[in-house]
Order: sequence, then C-alpha cells, then structure tokens
Amino acid sequence: MRIPFWLIMLLFVGYTIWAVRFWHCQQCECCDGQQPPEETVQTSGVPLFKWNAAAPELDANFEAWKKDLLARGGQGDTLLITGLYRAGESDSSQAANLGMARAEALKALMMPPLPESRIHLAGQAVEDSLIADGPARESATFSWLKMVLAQEEGAIIESDNDVTFLFPFNSTEKDKNPEVDAYLKKLVDKHRDSKATFIVVGHTDDVGEPADNIKLGMGRAKSIAKILTDNGIDASRIQVDSKGEAEPVASNETDDGRHQNRRVVLTTVNN
Repeated sequence: MRIPFWLIMLLFVGYTIWAVRFWHCQQCECCDGQQPPEETVQTSGVPLFKWNAAAPELDANFEAWKKDLLARGGQGDTLLITGLYRAGESDSSQAANLGMARAEALKALMMPPLPESRIHLAGQAVEDSLIADGPARESATFSWLKMVLAQEEGAIIESDNDVTFLFPFNSTEKDKNPEVDAYLKKLVDKHRDSKATFIVVGHTDDVGEPADNIKLGMGRAKSIAKILTDNGIDASRIQVDSKGEAEPVASNETDDGRHQNRRVVLTTVNN
C-alpha cells in the first residue's frame, strides 16, 4: 500500500516541530510554564576603572577580594599599590598623575584594617587595550613588600585596633626603646580621659622551655603595660597575659619567622 505524499509531508512537518520544541526545552529548561534561568554574571571583585576615572567601580565580590588580598600579606608587610594610566587619559585630580590618583582611591578602600603606615603608592604609565567609552578595566597592581629585620631590631606594626611590638631575641627591654615610648605616650594621650581598656598579650618563639617562654612573654607584656601606667593609665584598665610560644604567626624554622613571633600585641577596646 502506497502512503500518500501529503501524509508523508504532514508527518515530516509534525516531527520537525516536535524535534525543535524538544531541543528548545532541553536547552532553556523553560517549557511547561517555566521561565528560563537568569544568566549568572561572574564577578571577580577586582576594582576596575573607566577611561579618565580616578575612582574605581566595585562589584558585589569586592570585600571578599579585599579580604583575600590582605590575607596574603605577612605581619608587618607593606602593600604597594601601583595605579596605571594611559597617555591619552586626562587627569583632573591634584595627584602627580592619574595613576597616583587611582592608587590613592584604592588606598582609602584598604583602610581599615590596613593602617596608612603599611601602604605605599606608585603611578605607572602603560599601553594596553583600555579605550575611551570602553568597558572598565583593571588599572592597578598590588604587591606585598616583605618586612625584613635584623635579629637585634624591634618594630611597631599597626593593624586596626591592634598594635604589635616585635622584640629582639631573648629580650623584655622594649621599654628602653625611645620609639616605643613615644608611640605609647601618644596612645595614652588619646585615651587618658576615655573609657578604653587595654589587653596586652606577650608571645615568644619556640626557643627554650614552654614554661620559661610563658614567663618571658609575661615579662614582655608587663614592660609594655608599665609604659601605659607610667603615663597615666590606671592599672585597672589594663589586662596582661602571656601565650608563650603557643600562638606563632610565622614559622619558627627561620630567624625571620622567630623574630615575628617574639612580640606583644596591644589591643585597645573602646567601651
């Protein structure tokens, strides 16, 4: 029995319509009254700049990106922000160039928790694909400058409400360091009439016995606390403790790491 040509064509058209609809439903998952899924825009969090702009454009992931960037810096390391600019861009800021203006804007976004003393800025001319009226592009680089100290040196490292004092090897005598004295006197002047309290915690490297390091850490904490009391902070406002070698912030396998672990952390609690 011969099948009429018109019936063959009708079956072919019907199959074609079914196949197209089936493929469409599989691709967009929007049949049976369902709406096609919204396209998810992936954002990196990196600050971007448009042509001539000194202020960055931020997306929803900026804070996560910032947290990851700051986590890559070690104790006392300095963040170098280099703003990039192109020869054809105009600069209406008061900075030396548009790159420096961009670096200044990014610096403000890093504070807090990074203090101003640990941020360095630079501007650099580049040639790339950023064009006028084009999309925003990355216009800065970020790198960490590692803090390197000799074993006999100390340091003051600010971070948000904490300040860390690094100690020379086997020493509790930071109270004889004029730089520390001057810093703590300014801190006292700021908080003498406030209700702020202070938590002073001493730490050590892992050289020596744990019990001895608890005592050494306590001696370091008390040396800092004494400067506070000598300058007018009542002892009742100061809590002193020692963790000894229990909470290192760096490896004790290197001289530099052990130096970073020999520290007192002073936390100001604004009540």
